[in-house]
Amino acid sequence: MANIDAIRAAIEAAMQEKGFSRRSLSKAADLSESAVRDLLTRTDNPGIGTLRKVAEALEMPVDRLTGSALMVPVLGNIGAGGEVLFLTDPDVELSGMASFDTVPRPPLVTGRLMALCVVGASMLPKYEDGDIIYVRRDHDGILPAYLNRYCAVRTADEGTYLKILSAGSEADRYTLRSLNAPDMENVEVSWAAPVLFVMPKQAT
Repeated sequence: MANIDAIRAAIEAAMQEKGFSRRSLSKAADLSESAVRDLLTRTDNPGIGTLRKVAEALEMPVDRLTGSALMVPVLGNIGAGGEVLFLTDPDVELSGMASFDTVPRPPLVTGRLMALCVVGASMLPKYEDGDIIYVRRDHDGILPAYLNRYCAVRTADEGTYLKILSAGSEADRYTLRSLNAPDMENVEVSWAAPVLFVMPKQAT
């Protein structure tokens, strides 16, 4: 991944080539008047939605800004439950996975990621149907730091959920909480992975 300095350099080079000022690029990208100025001088971790709008206004692929040719595979749906196809070979190059839909890698997020598409409304208003969440799954089981966080959760009966992961009242069991649905109490969980990044539906 490119660092923020490389992202800024790519934007400034494209601005010069196409004759944009900071203000005019902000307007062309349908962003606030100071958005490009802040991106070039203040913001150290810009959102993928902002970068996508800037890239579109500059008529260039967003990957040229992030400096990454790799895309992240969308491995399935998450929400009310759904089958998810996981990588079985950790050495598979994501860029070669033509059988999966892919989405841009979030800026400044390193490591091997997978993306899941949110379905249903049980996590409104935090997550909407059609949002893309990004997680990194590099081990089975649950780490204590995952408790009380929004996580992608894989249950022992092979359900896949986007829930707030909480400790259960029984040993080695967990309660999965939603914002608009009843809790799933004392569930056996195979693994969980905290949400690292979300791409809103309108940005996809």
